[in-house]
Amino acid sequence: MGHPESPQSEFSKFLDVRLSELPAVDRKYFKYGSLLIGLSAATSGFLSSQVFRQTMKVRRGFLISSFIVTSLPLFQTTFIYQLAIPNTIMSGRMNCSLCNTIRGTCIGAIVGGLGSASLAAFLSTAYFLKYDKRPLPNNVFRFCITLYKPALLKLKYFFLFQTIFCMAISARYYVVYEKMLMIPPQPEEAQK
Repeated sequence: MGHPESPQSEFSKFLDVRLSELPAVDRKYFKYGSLLIGLSAATSGFLSSQVFRQTMKVRRGFLISSFIVTSLPLFQTTFIYQLAIPNTIMSGRMNCSLCNTIRGTCIGAIVGGLGSASLAAFLSTAYFLKYDKRPLPNNVFRFCITLYKPALLKLKYFFLFQTIFCMAISARYYVVYEKMLMIPPQPEEAQK
C-alpha cells in the first residue's frame, strides 16, 4: 500500500507539467534566471574589489582576490536565490507577486550586492594591512570608515542598478508562474 500524496506534491507535479508546456524562452528563463542573479553578484564582487583596491592603493594579490570575490558570490547567491524563488514557486508555497519580488530583490541586493562588496572590502583591507607598513591608528573603526567611504560612494549607482535588476528578474519569475497557471487544461486533466 502506498502513502497518499500530499496536495503540495500533486501541485508541484502539476506545475512541472505546465512548465514543460511553456515556450522554450520561458522554460530557460525559469531554469537559468537565478544564474543571472549569481552573475550579477560576481560582477558586483569584481567591481567592488577593483574600487576598494584602487581606493586603498593595493597592488598585490589581484588574481587570488579577484577569484574569491567573483566565485564565492556567484555560487552563494545563485544557490540561495534558487532555493528562495524558483524552488518555492514550484513547490506551491509562493502565491504573492509582491512577496516574490521583495524576496528576490533582497537576496540579490543584500547577498549579491552588499555581501560581495563586504567580501571585497575585507580582502582589500587584509592586503592593505599586510603590505602597508604604517602603524594603525588607535580608532581602527573610524580608520576603516574613512577608507571605505570613497569606495562606497563610487559604488552607490551600481548597487542601485543591481537592486533594480534583481527586482526585474524576480518579477519576471512570477509572470512565468502565472503563465503556467493560465495554460488551458489538457483533455486528460479535465477528466480527472
